[in-house]
Amino acid sequence: MRTLCLAAAILSAAACATAARATLQDRFEAIGLSPRMASCMVDDLDERLSDEDLRDLARYTVGLSRADTPLQAIDSLLEIENPRAVAAIGRSAFACVTGFNR
Repeated sequence: MRTLCLAAAILSAAACATAARATLQDRFEAIGLSPRMASCMVDDLDERLSDEDLRDLARYTVGLSRADTPLQAIDSLLEIENPRAVAAIGRSAFACVTGFNR
């Protein structure tokens, strides 16, 4: 029984992380990032942030409206009140635009 509960908890956590990734991908595109840029950033953010920070960022993006330019979209993402997410967004955007990794 204990093993079953542990397995359920692990699957639940994985599902939340996957849902946050999907939300971020959709919201990044909705605020003006190209599908390629959105995918690159989500992949990079998934490596840089904890599941909790990813969920926090996903919740934050729901309130954002479409930006006129990709740079404005990135600027709006940098307004989140989560210092880890802000740093990761900046690094992720830089890495995805330039192709430089860490």
